[in-house]
Amino acid sequence: MIEDSIVYHHRLEAASVPVDLDETYRYLGFARSVVLGKDGGIPAEMQQMVAAGVQQMQSTLKAQSVYTSFPLEIEFPHEAGGQGDSDSQEGEQKRLPVIRFGGVELKSKYLAKNLSGCSRVMLIASTIGPMADNLIRRFTKLDAAKAAIMQAAGAMFIESYLDQLNGQLEREAEEQGFKLHSRFSPGYGDVSLEVQRHFFSLLPCTQRIGLTLTDSLVMAPEKSVTAFIGMEPQ
Repeated sequence: MIEDSIVYHHRLEAASVPVDLDETYRYLGFARSVVLGKDGGIPAEMQQMVAAGVQQMQSTLKAQSVYTSFPLEIEFPHEAGGQGDSDSQEGEQKRLPVIRFGGVELKSKYLAKNLSGCSRVMLIASTIGPMADNLIRRFTKLDAAKAAIMQAAGAMFIESYLDQLNGQLEREAEEQGFKLHSRFSPGYGDVSLEVQRHFFSLLPCTQRIGLTLTDSLVMAPEKSVTAFIGMEPQ
């Protein structure tokens, strides 16, 4: 059950976070054809290094999330009747949809498109914990190749964990008569990182999962994600 304005706290044991080696190779920059075994495939030595790095990274995971939902209102602009200030910044802002939830109002063409048809929106903040960052920093000083593998493994694990949680939320939403839209994070399209501040004002990110936001809008731990998830009535 997903109820509006109630904050939920989700945790997943490290060993239960799915491993996706193909995604790890993708984050390392390998072409899909190579990952699939073409063009010589992944060298055996690299496979061993990646497997060992992924195993070491998984042992550090403290995967957890906080999330809540709000009623959603999207106000799409009327078609402009004339030229007027169409080329000005003010005119451009007037043509952007207005998105309202939880006392927040923001303007975005791309987020409005993602949330179109939805009557509710979930806000979620997730992290795999500070030990992952520590491991990356340690290898950055010792071994550049292993540091790159740890970076890739961390990126894979935060997305893998989110996908696992997303599946659970999809099942719960379906029982309530909703289907979920794809995740949309600040920093994509025309949604600036400044929007991160709304997540931290509406969710107990620091108190519950130890996630903080710096003045430069960087999250710590680094391997963390905030995202909107639209809920569309079936």
